[in-house]
Amino acid sequence: MRRLFAWLIRWVSLVALAGLALAVLRVSLHPLRVQTGWTGLLQSHALWTGFFALVSRWLLTRWRRGDPLEFLDTLEHELTHAVAGYLTFAPPVSLKATLRRGGEVELRRSNPVVALAPYFLPLYTSILALLTLVMNPALQTYGRLAVAFLLGSFAYRLARELHLGQTDFREFGIVFSLLSIAALLPLSLGAILDTSHILDISWRGGVWPVFGEQVRWGWNLRAVLGR
Repeated sequence: MRRLFAWLIRWVSLVALAGLALAVLRVSLHPLRVQTGWTGLLQSHALWTGFFALVSRWLLTRWRRGDPLEFLDTLEHELTHAVAGYLTFAPPVSLKATLRRGGEVELRRSNPVVALAPYFLPLYTSILALLTLVMNPALQTYGRLAVAFLLGSFAYRLARELHLGQTDFREFGIVFSLLSIAALLPLSLGAILDTSHILDISWRGGVWPVFGEQVRWGWNLRAVLGR
């Protein structure tokens, strides 16, 4: 019975998170559609900085015939597990990161947030985004570009680690894990972009009203289908 209740809570939470992620996407993309258009996005320095970071990581790997930054990626992956464990009252017992053999974190207990955190939470980027809040105003433009650069590097790491053979997906199932990442990633990126002021998102006046509208729409659809 307890296992069934935990399963139900996980899937209900996932549906709610997916709806919230959709609201964030609708609110953040709306100005691009009705004001500057998609050409405005292509003129973003942050976008091109992130793209440059992604391409640079790929070219560096091909040029060196191996990724010289692989250890930093492995360390970020394992640290993200550990930080998520602390934040969700499942503190780590041990952490190991190696240059060639990957890494491992041992936890007292696990939950979906801890297991999947490295795939939706760019830890290095999040720390830098928070630092931009106290950064000298004269340096904030460079801080935003640095955030965008780290996001591009995270995109490269995510592309390498997100595959069906990933051991982190086994505990809660591949379908649930991939759907959870799809729901949590837009929320995480939206928070980072908003915190660093690369993209201003109105959470109280935009995201939450849209989320409420979606809930009402879903409830009405359920009533129609139930007739």
